[in-house]
Amino acid sequence: MRVAERKKIVATDMVIPEDLTRRVADAAGGRYTVRLLDQLTDAEKEDVEVLVLLRNGMVTGKLFQEMPNVRLLQSMSAGVDFIDLASIPPQVALCSNAGAYRDPIAEHVFGMILYFGKNLTRNHERLRSGVFEGSTDGIFLREKTIGIIGAGGIGQSVARVARAFGMRTIGINTSGRPVENFDDVWKMERLDDLLGEADVVVVSLPLTNHTRDLIDARRLGLMKEACILVNVARGAIVAQDALYAHLKAHPQFRAGIDVWWRYPKSGERFSLDYPFFELPNFLASPHNSDGVPEARGHGQQHAFSNVIRYLDGEPLERVVDRADYLGFQPLSGH
Repeated sequence: MRVAERKKIVATDMVIPEDLTRRVADAAGGRYTVRLLDQLTDAEKEDVEVLVLLRNGMVTGKLFQEMPNVRLLQSMSAGVDFIDLASIPPQVALCSNAGAYRDPIAEHVFGMILYFGKNLTRNHERLRSGVFEGSTDGIFLREKTIGIIGAGGIGQSVARVARAFGMRTIGINTSGRPVENFDDVWKMERLDDLLGEADVVVVSLPLTNHTRDLIDARRLGLMKEACILVNVARGAIVAQDALYAHLKAHPQFRAGIDVWWRYPKSGERFSLDYPFFELPNFLASPHNSDGVPEARGHGQQHAFSNVIRYLDGEPLERVVDRADYLGFQPLSGH
């Protein structure tokens, strides 16, 4: 009597929909099954070949000691700077989930742009105090230039929305190759040119050793006096001290920030090193630009589509180049 071959395991720390479970089961000739990480026996951990993780803090050397046959770690996060990359063995491919949450994030970006550009709070407060007084200092977005630093998934969705407003879209990427929804795409070497030309600047690229403090005091000084800066990437890409000083010295300059330089631990009060919240030209959200009910499902579909590529022997997408993170200390928090 032939003994049934043990199936290899795709382990995850999330409950996933049945359709994804079936798609994994149908891939690679039915040789894989999806299991919840916390339900695996010690013996079953030997069969884990793929990990799909929501909680970045789970990535430790101990995890891979317990599961020595893992060959793919698929993160649910678009960025991997919260992951301890040094703990991941060299034979394990690490893939981000970049682009999974692009559309709700793009909507959030434009929520911040319109908040500033249409003076929504100022007009509301004036009316609430009994002052019926219009103004002509809003921003007409049509034919304005939006500069998007990072022409990946999020950047492309932001550019798509911007085009609907009739804006000129310029993106920055490493190659300078054309990208959908952009009128122009420039290499990083032309970042300074972009900053001087854009009426709105959106930061949507990963935090690596090369992008930390990319937007410093000098580059803030290149931007237009009434520019709107929106950061939905990582806080450390924009120098905190330089941004505060620039906002205070240039009241027409405005910044919408969804990502932070430090995150509070559970139960801890959120705080910043500078009194940003005293500034009227500052808008904040708690790293929830993708905060819609559909986001988790979209993220799972995006992540598991890449897993299925791996199972079927197709080239992986969004593979992280660890050279970009040599000596990188993972951020704490989110």
